[in-house]
Amino acid sequence: MKIILTILIALVLALQYRLWFADDGLVHAFRLKSEIRKQLAKNEEITKHNDFLVKEINSLKNEGGAIETRARNDLGMVKKGEVFYQVVK
Repeated sequence: MKIILTILIALVLALQYRLWFADDGLVHAFRLKSEIRKQLAKNEEITKHNDFLVKEINSLKNEGGAIETRARNDLGMVKKGEVFYQVVK
């Protein structure tokens, strides 16, 4: 009877070791879930940025004022006949 009990205990311990520490065990599964959460957060951030860029592209394509505003603010362009004053702080 002791032999059977010893064999059963050894078998349970071997299976528990595989369950927790093998390449396909629970520790690996927990690590993968953590990586998935991080990747989903990163994907959401990138999706928001892409949505912003799509809106900006549509604005530049459809509205002439958006192009003018962009040229004035980003490139420092002025219209003919305008006087540009730069205030240095």
